[in-house]
Amino acid sequence: MKEAKALEASQRPFRKLGVLSSYSAEFLRPYILVESDRIDCLLKPWFGPFNQFEQMVLDDNGLLWRENPDVLWITLRIQDVDRYLLDEYAEIDPLELNERIAVLRRRMADLCRVAREQFKGPILASNFTLLDQNPVNVFDASDPDGVTYAIARQNRILAKELARVNDVYLFDYQACIAAHGGDSWCDRRLWYLARMAVAQSAMKPLAQSLVRSVAAVLRPPAKCIVVDLDNTIWGGVVGDDGPSGIKLGDDYPGSVFKDFQAALLGYRRRGFLLAIVSKNNHELACDVIDNHPEMVLRSDHFAAMEISWDPKPINLRRIAEKLNLGLDSFVFLDDNPVERAQVRAVLPMVEVVELPPDPLGYLPALRNVVSLDRPRLLREDQKRADMYSQEAQRKQFHDKHEGIDEFLSGLKMTAKVGCLDPHALDRVHQLIGKTNQFNLTTRRHPLDDIRRFGESERHEVAWLRLRDRFGNLGLVCVGIVKQAEDAIWEIDTFLMSCRVMGRGVEDAFLSYLAELAMEHGAARIRGVYAKTDKNQPVAMFYQDHGFAQIEHPNENTWIFEKELRTNAFPWPSRIERTDS
Repeated sequence: MKEAKALEASQRPFRKLGVLSSYSAEFLRPYILVESDRIDCLLKPWFGPFNQFEQMVLDDNGLLWRENPDVLWITLRIQDVDRYLLDEYAEIDPLELNERIAVLRRRMADLCRVAREQFKGPILASNFTLLDQNPVNVFDASDPDGVTYAIARQNRILAKELARVNDVYLFDYQACIAAHGGDSWCDRRLWYLARMAVAQSAMKPLAQSLVRSVAAVLRPPAKCIVVDLDNTIWGGVVGDDGPSGIKLGDDYPGSVFKDFQAALLGYRRRGFLLAIVSKNNHELACDVIDNHPEMVLRSDHFAAMEISWDPKPINLRRIAEKLNLGLDSFVFLDDNPVERAQVRAVLPMVEVVELPPDPLGYLPALRNVVSLDRPRLLREDQKRADMYSQEAQRKQFHDKHEGIDEFLSGLKMTAKVGCLDPHALDRVHQLIGKTNQFNLTTRRHPLDDIRRFGESERHEVAWLRLRDRFGNLGLVCVGIVKQAEDAIWEIDTFLMSCRVMGRGVEDAFLSYLAELAMEHGAARIRGVYAKTDKNQPVAMFYQDHGFAQIEHPNENTWIFEKELRTNAFPWPSRIERTDS
């Protein structure tokens, strides 16, 4: 592939993908290069010698760790380790059958655990399947003790085991084969000649699935799906056809749009915000959204709506301002190619999905948006859309009060504070990885480092959860304080969700961090501000809280200190406190 060779030789920034496999996988190299470039996450793969998992992982100074990959993929096939299982299982006791597959499951889980001790990056581990072998019994699925369910049982256990290992994820190798077709997955001639387990026709779909999974664990997901209305979530133009004339219902073609709406609602349930940007009559469009009997999506499902005749880039900016989100976290869906082109030209940071002319292709196009993949769904993710709905209620409440003090007191805020525990670990890691505006240093600590800080006597990893009269906002603050000198503790990380800026929550959290430092005997507390393009709203945070500048090591970094004493940082009276 000329394209792959050019990418290999280019000086473009890339991530290194380490591959450990039980078969010869080097033939995937050009496909991984090309497919990763297509989704703007260039990966250059490094392949270890096949079937040498333990040797590669256990050698502390070995070739794998000298290569220093950014992400690791471990793929182990049943037939490469237990070659004749499929031919023998009919006469094997069900307990023995399960145990033979469990041996492989334990091997994979142990490999991931050992690799985790050596390696800070994400790890992908393939699940098990025999779909790429011709089945000897087409009725195996009828046998509850057969090999189909034995493999499924061990895959489920493996998924649970890996979920307990930080930053390790199951790669659904089985689904790749099922989607492509087991009979054409493996070229037997290539297998016997070169130990190639994947036929040439299957290499592209495998690479596509692999690089999509890698991108999902390396990059933060999008936050908001913005949709057009006419001919996007319903068929027809409501201004011309009227509410009763649009295509929406249980019969074709209205059923296509109804299912598309149901899919969008599913993304909302997984933590993505929904918003509307449409050139339309506002009153007429809202009447359809709220009153049309076949609508799946209603007004309260949308975090924001901009329905007017203004250009869509202007309305997208309004949505971003209203939700306090960056435009680079938006996914835009519009049936009109002219509107899509305008948004791409004016707002290149917005991801614009190329919807096909036929609405039958809308749902596949949505499913193929890589930035809508989430490796793990946290409780805060599931509640995010509802939290933004609650925020609209807070804004209405704010508008009814003239003074900020009256408004904040009326919110009846309660903050719960505590230090790192297993329930908070993933959310703490998520916020550290994605928070930009209220983030004093934007240090992106890996998951293992966060856990290590939590266990260290020289560190404290703290969090704050907030709720008010309108609902639970979840874990919104993260702080890491560490011992810098004998009597000086430093705030390594101080960040807060932008959703609660301006409520004095940062004052409460600073009070708690100072309290933790004093419990360790600190007489002074140090703060660092590292300037970025996005965190300038907190440039004066330490000065505003009485810190004195002591050092300015470079043009983007300032270091401050303040003496610690009782009530140096008083807890705000308008926020009730509870401790974990």
